[in-house]
Amino acid sequence: KKSFLFTGDAETRAEADMVKAKKDLRADVLKVGHHGAKTSTSATLLKAAKPTYAVISVGKNAYGHPTPEVLNRLKSYKVKVFRTDKQGTIIATTNGTTLTFNVKPIY
Repeated sequence: KKSFLFTGDAETRAEADMVKAKKDLRADVLKVGHHGAKTSTSATLLKAAKPTYAVISVGKNAYGHPTPEVLNRLKSYKVKVFRTDKQGTIIATTNGTTLTFNVKPIY
């Protein structure tokens, strides 16, 4: 009853193809694409996936990831965001019915 969507480094064109394929993309947890780059995690994907939670796997970088555009999109869809650069290791656990998150701080 709980689902996860892992998009890897898919960019908006690939996300649009996923939506166009008319597959059920709904997910409780979305692993944000390409470390939060502005070319991923489009409004189209968010409308289809309807995630409650998002996990952004990112560290210190020169690219500005996650970008303000992606963070603002997630906020506008009221998605609760977990970030490895801010919170450390993010562990999502489910028994199929309930979903919990544990955070192992960086320090």
